[in-house]
Amino acid sequence: MKKKVLIIFGTRPELIKVALLYKHLKKNSNFSAKVCFSGQHKDLVKDLLVFFQIKLDYTIDIKRHKTLGGTCAKLLEKLNQVIIKDKPDLVVVQGDTSTAFFGSLAAFYNKVSVAHVEAGLRTFNKFSPFPEEINRKLISSIADVHFAPTQLAKTHLIDEQVKKNRIIVTGNTVIDAFKFTTKQIINKLDVFKKNPVYKKINKNKI
Repeated sequence: MKKKVLIIFGTRPELIKVALLYKHLKKNSNFSAKVCFSGQHKDLVKDLLVFFQIKLDYTIDIKRHKTLGGTCAKLLEKLNQVIIKDKPDLVVVQGDTSTAFFGSLAAFYNKVSVAHVEAGLRTFNKFSPFPEEINRKLISSIADVHFAPTQLAKTHLIDEQVKKNRIIVTGNTVIDAFKFTTKQIINKLDVFKKNPVYKKINKNKI
């Protein structure tokens, strides 16, 4: 039976850093991957969804409140509803956004395992960045699997009593996105170079 994975993101940086993970999961016959978009960066992800060819399975509208607390309360409520409906085996969150934290918290409330991408980043100042520093620490207290980008991040997690066998140093997934993007540009350039107009311009260049 396939493992059901739900990837939750809400911002443009999150999308960039989970896009290739999603694509790999979709190709793997052992997994059934779905995506939930919380709408934090509602107008900033449209082009990237097209570029990475990602179709959203769930989109929620949190309608920003005047306060961070109000927005986050709505975020938790909506993400909880998605998890109850989808019944995933694993929820994947990335980074330290409010979407990432409340996605992991909603998963915990429903006794669903959590994987944290880009785990272990720390400034040791709870107000910098705000509220991200506390978000990332709280996610670490919930997550079952920690994908750390560096050995230093792994050390931070170990110092916080996270078991070593639950930490995997993966590097930063933004590099995977960069390599994918570079490949797409090169492929398009090769197609362009075959265009008769390009050949004519190139032949007559000074």
